[in-house]
Amino acid sequence: MGSPNKFAHIVYKTHQFQEMIAWYAEVFDAQIQHQDDHLAFLTYDDEHHRFAFLNLGDGESPTDTSLQRPGAGVHHVAYTWDSLDELLNQYQLLKNKGVLPQMNLRHGPTLSMYYVDPDGNGLEFQIDLLSVDAANAFMRSDAFASNNIGEPFDPQELVELRAAGKPVAAKLVRTDQSPVDEPA
Repeated sequence: MGSPNKFAHIVYKTHQFQEMIAWYAEVFDAQIQHQDDHLAFLTYDDEHHRFAFLNLGDGESPTDTSLQRPGAGVHHVAYTWDSLDELLNQYQLLKNKGVLPQMNLRHGPTLSMYYVDPDGNGLEFQIDLLSVDAANAFMRSDAFASNNIGEPFDPQELVELRAAGKPVAAKLVRTDQSPVDEPA
């Protein structure tokens, strides 16, 4: 089984949206990358985001479509793999054990698969698609502001295209992004 090369970020579901943002910004000296009424993304280093906050308001958030655990708490923890091949290999290994992602998204800066553990905790397995500077710029773009979740993709399609030796670069990015270089 492959291991990720780094921890990426954590997402909290909260009824105390502004207080959580302020606390993490203060404690970690973090800057806000993007914030709207439903989501906020903060970072304290060169990663495009280390924390995200999903605003539950006084009920479940309309943007909380991936993991259906109610209430405040951790939404998911994210792990990054070094390459598309490693990520797809991990997908295939888990699929062979009957473990499938609940959701797959082309976020823009990342290509991500979301799994749920037996207790209902979310795990995001991802690869970075952009350089640090490009990812930070994309997080601040109008395209991200108008769609801060991303678009779905089919990991099995990527597996099949790769196995057939066909290009996949155009399948990795959102429809509002320029294609990335074909991954090795």
